[in-house]
Amino acid sequence: MQIFYPLFFLMPVLFTACVSTSNCRELTGRWTTYEGQDLVFEPNGNALWLTKFGSQYDTVRMRFQYDCAAKPITLDLSDFQNGPHTGKSLFGIFDWSSDSSFRFRYEVGSQPTVRPQDFDMEQTQKFSWVPN
Repeated sequence: MQIFYPLFFLMPVLFTACVSTSNCRELTGRWTTYEGQDLVFEPNGNALWLTKFGSQYDTVRMRFQYDCAAKPITLDLSDFQNGPHTGKSLFGIFDWSSDSSFRFRYEVGSQPTVRPQDFDMEQTQKFSWVPN
């Protein structure tokens, strides 16, 4: 019984060490608002913003930077190749709602100081993963 007694106290430490507390999840893939806005993130930092108009999509190419070590997580969109954000950047905050959905709020600007500090319900978009 003496051998099992010290192991009993180590069990919570062992199980706690195995639990991941990272908020860093894979962003690559297609995500949709189900309201005509889709984001497609590629593993190389390139992305597409798809806006649906009727049965057609307007496609904007851009770059993204995802920092899950930041608190809150940040997602910045830049280098827009066309559209209303050409020459601008979107500085955003990001929160995983689950493994298959996230919320994203951003502000347009030239410096990260415009980044929102909280998730305003009216200005935050929710995206869900689109399976292949």
